[in-house]
Amino acid sequence: MTIRTLVLSGGGGRGAFQAGVYKYLMEDHKLDVDADHSGPWSPEIVVGTSIGAVNGAAIVQGKTPEEIEHFWKLARESDIEGLPPGMNWLTRRIANLVLRGLIGRPLARVPHDDAHSPPEAFGDLPSWLVGRWSNLLDTGPLRRTMIEKLKLDEAKINASEQTLLISATDIYSGELAMFSNKPVINRKFGEPRANIQNGITFNRILASASIPMVYPWTHDSGSTYWDGAVVANTPLSAALDAARNHPITEDMEVIVVLMTPWRKGEVGHNRLPNSFMEAATWTLDWALLASFRDRLRATEAYNKLAEMERQMNPGRDDYTYRRVKVVVVAPDDFFPIARIVDYDDHSEALIEMGYKAAKSVYQLNFSIGVG
Repeated sequence: MTIRTLVLSGGGGRGAFQAGVYKYLMEDHKLDVDADHSGPWSPEIVVGTSIGAVNGAAIVQGKTPEEIEHFWKLARESDIEGLPPGMNWLTRRIANLVLRGLIGRPLARVPHDDAHSPPEAFGDLPSWLVGRWSNLLDTGPLRRTMIEKLKLDEAKINASEQTLLISATDIYSGELAMFSNKPVINRKFGEPRANIQNGITFNRILASASIPMVYPWTHDSGSTYWDGAVVANTPLSAALDAARNHPITEDMEVIVVLMTPWRKGEVGHNRLPNSFMEAATWTLDWALLASFRDRLRATEAYNKLAEMERQMNPGRDDYTYRRVKVVVVAPDDFFPIARIVDYDDHSEALIEMGYKAAKSVYQLNFSIGVG
């Protein structure tokens, strides 16, 4: 038996790439791969951050790849975000001038009843000049969209047989916080993990997607959260703990979907950024990859220990370390940073790109004869 785990990183509007990956993973009769992988690859554990939390919730609820793809093809910026209600006419005008350059269109102001933005004034500027706002966009529309268009259901997500873990960042401590639809036990101490709270709610999905300064922070259960990508865009360790109820002799197969080019052991580029926006894109994406690289190195070290255990004591069922195979699916190049808030024109191309990337990586790692 192999424990299948899917890790979905953050990336805003680039999340359509994940829809394409999942479409391929769930395809039947895949060509040129071994018998264990030619059929649908349905994960037992899903870990999501930011938009990956939204896609992960849909997967765990049982949405088909076709339903998720359909959602992404129809999604528009107005389904995800809008201008904070506290912006006055001047700041709305300036914001929309910027948005026209970034995403090609303006956004409407979110009604007070739907908004999540706090009423704090921005900086030291007088409120009569700029209004009262502390984030550039508001995620009120996302909550409505999850319910009305993606048809997510908290009860179904929490009752699913699949485990869902989503990450957020505690603003007060700067530490990783996680939410799960099932209890998760620390594999080392045999006790519930202190940083994992039980229960997936729409509010907690929004917390995972609360990009600092772009979107408002999210209050939940006495704490306040920003996007999980601030400290861990791909939290692998929680997935290992989520598998604790499986025998340690069962290997884990982890497919990590990044929205940043993956250059493991290679020179990333033979040139430097050629614009301010490209420099910002590289800076953000390399920063998001940093924690994953560290966790991957730790996983590789655990694998060496797991192999040593099995060589020294073959056939036992009480090993300390589980063998974990990590497969990374990622785009070939950077997506522009503006795609984080851009949710329509590029979705179909991103879905196709994700599908092709998954197929290529799958055939490389699971082709007949590859061990």
